[in-house]
Amino acid sequence: MFRHHSVLYGRILFAADLLSGLAALMAAYLVRSLVKFLPLELALHFNPVLLPLLQYLYLFLVCLPVWSALLLMTQKYSAVVHWPFRRQVRRVAQFVMLVGMCMAFLTYTLKLEVSRPIFFAFLLLSGILLSLNRAVLDGILRSRNISEHNQIRILVVGAREKARELITSLEALRHWGFKVVGFLSDRDGDESTSARVRRLGTPQQLRALVREGLVVDEIIFADSGIADLKGFQEIISVCQELGIRTRIAADFFPPNSGRVSLEYLDGIPFITLLTVPEHSFDVVLKRIVDFVVAAGCLILLSPLLVLVGMAVRLTSRGPVFYRQTRCGLFGRRFTLVKFRTMIDGAEDKLWEIRHLNEMSGPVFKMRNDPRVTPLGKYLRRFSLDEIPQCWNVIKGEMSVVGPRAPLPEEVEFYSFRQRRRLSVKPGITCLWQVSGRSEIDFQRWMDLDLQYIDNWSLLLDLSIMLKTIPAVFTGRGAR
Repeated sequence: MFRHHSVLYGRILFAADLLSGLAALMAAYLVRSLVKFLPLELALHFNPVLLPLLQYLYLFLVCLPVWSALLLMTQKYSAVVHWPFRRQVRRVAQFVMLVGMCMAFLTYTLKLEVSRPIFFAFLLLSGILLSLNRAVLDGILRSRNISEHNQIRILVVGAREKARELITSLEALRHWGFKVVGFLSDRDGDESTSARVRRLGTPQQLRALVREGLVVDEIIFADSGIADLKGFQEIISVCQELGIRTRIAADFFPPNSGRVSLEYLDGIPFITLLTVPEHSFDVVLKRIVDFVVAAGCLILLSPLLVLVGMAVRLTSRGPVFYRQTRCGLFGRRFTLVKFRTMIDGAEDKLWEIRHLNEMSGPVFKMRNDPRVTPLGKYLRRFSLDEIPQCWNVIKGEMSVVGPRAPLPEEVEFYSFRQRRRLSVKPGITCLWQVSGRSEIDFQRWMDLDLQYIDNWSLLLDLSIMLKTIPAVFTGRGAR
């Protein structure tokens, strides 16, 4: 696993361990407070006086630096994700023993009035919760293989010994969602490097492979496999246009463009070129916010969703929901879900009115589209038809904020610069949504999406969410 992944997951685990200490203390106190419900002959074995929970919380806060120091000493968070689960549990046991010794020493030295049942319950629950944190993290990492939307799809350029070693290292991480989709090389004799990884063509064929539907998240140059520096730079330019993360073995001379960082995989240094913002911890927070907001909307708006669904069903023939194939992150296909706002079979009638398109570029937009139902006009005006997309957000196919999810046939007409808008997950709302929607021409629309990618932050997402509310109520630019 690349170093920045290890560091990110280590920080998340450290934060979870800190919170687990607090949770263990509160749970231990709760268990001790239940003594009063025991039979009298058993309750007599416990001290009837129990200090308030607030005093135990104060004590925990005072000891928090010691708790944190012992965690950092025993857990080695930057490498913990690489350890077998048994080794992680042994480290947790060592930590619990040290905590118990320190607590016993402080309690005896400072004459603290600490309940022994709380003391032992706290140690036991701490060990259980810390072990559970590691099991959950391991499960999350392994769950990347459940859906290709969560996998990291890697294309390797090169086929010499260094490339073979790299592919072997990456294949060892398949259980964490790293998938080598193939390799490119100018050497015709290098047809395969393993049973699962085969040669897809030459580096010069990268554009054609992407056009044909090859989904790639990262490209690694293990050895260039390209005869001249000019050809190498052209391939790098293609990667930059697409917004694909590019990694180059450190013994190659990279072009002076893009954001550069140095990372390691099994001791092999890589220079990473990135044309989209890299905020690893913020990306994790974005996913958490997406899930919470989407789930909250579906729950809180469920009565409205039921009413809208019934209205769609009663006012026109056809299904309640409209499902359509869209392109997600780096061209991944997924099924987008909306409330149906058009007559059933509207796509088959598009050719009859395509000449009335009012939007430049490959996108079809038209005022007073005859295919839209009377109810559909109101649903579109106030964006109520978009709410079911929260389910796509929960599944990880979309985000709350991000560029609009395009149709595959629209993507075919994108320039390579415009394809960079696929380098982030599509969203329900975006800068285009809050800037006038259909009142904006296609080129400006694409520019806004690229502007969002280049300047992304959690604050920008929050700003767009807040601006979406008045945009929805006014219905500005809706068609």
